[in-house]
Amino acid sequence: MDGSKWKANASKHKAMSYGRMEEAMKKLDEQIDRLLEEAAALDAEEDKRYGKGQRGDELPEELKDPKKRAERLREAARQLEAEKKLELAVEKEKRREKIGKAKQELEEEAKKKAEAQGDNPEEAKPSEKAQRNFTDPESRIMPRAGTFQQSYNAQVAADADTQLIVAQEVGQSASDARQLSPMVEQVEANTGLVPKELSADTGYLSQEDVEKVEDKGVECFVATGRSKHGEEAPPAPRGRPPAGLSFKERMKRKLLTKRGRKAYARRKVTAEPVIGQVKNTVLPRFSLRGLTKVQGEFSLACAVHNLKKLWKLGWELPSLAAQAA
Repeated sequence: MDGSKWKANASKHKAMSYGRMEEAMKKLDEQIDRLLEEAAALDAEEDKRYGKGQRGDELPEELKDPKKRAERLREAARQLEAEKKLELAVEKEKRREKIGKAKQELEEEAKKKAEAQGDNPEEAKPSEKAQRNFTDPESRIMPRAGTFQQSYNAQVAADADTQLIVAQEVGQSASDARQLSPMVEQVEANTGLVPKELSADTGYLSQEDVEKVEDKGVECFVATGRSKHGEEAPPAPRGRPPAGLSFKERMKRKLLTKRGRKAYARRKVTAEPVIGQVKNTVLPRFSLRGLTKVQGEFSLACAVHNLKKLWKLGWELPSLAAQAA
């Protein structure tokens, strides 16, 4: 298994934190009020000069008098200014509504999380740094390629012998924790088989999740930390594991054995290349917006990847005659 952050069809510059939302809405309210007051003042001035409902340019003879033409143009300019102010006020009101909706969504998420944890949902408040994007509200800020971008977290389970994708998922959490068990269940649902072994990097290390998978008869090889480049690996342990080792210590010891090293090394030529192949040749970034749509888009990309692999493996569709027989 492996996961990767996939760039969403949204910019992080179109996002706002919960802490800034209230302040932004107050400023927009002030701007809207000022623009509407200016537009109303211009309308009142025109009504006073030309009469209510009159624009001042109704009489065609004004065009015949050069002295009045400049004044007519000035009045037309004032009218355009008033219309522009009204248009800006409408745009700012729409933006205010978007911010209000994003703020409400963050508060609802905080309440649901508090309720799931057994806390009082009415007292729950989002973190001041919690963000919502206005282009794709369901995408999330995630670390990607040394920076932070609006992204989704895509998961892939690949067969070690063929590099065929046997399970895939797209989620909103930047963490890979608690993903092993759902993916193994999907592998079983898709293929009718349970894998003998599973390898994954340190992001998937969760005792509860690993134990759920191992209860199905799957042996897990999950990294317990990142090795430094060029660092010499410690010698393989021998004999039975010492008593009293923690879950993490037992996993670390297993990965240091010859069998553990061999099993984990296969991940580097299985899941990691698959992620790179899908990202570089099929789906560099998402084009659609919203979790449901990007899940469908990623599923299609994985299907394309599998078809290419099957073709290289010499797989052919059965003929229509064979199907009819």
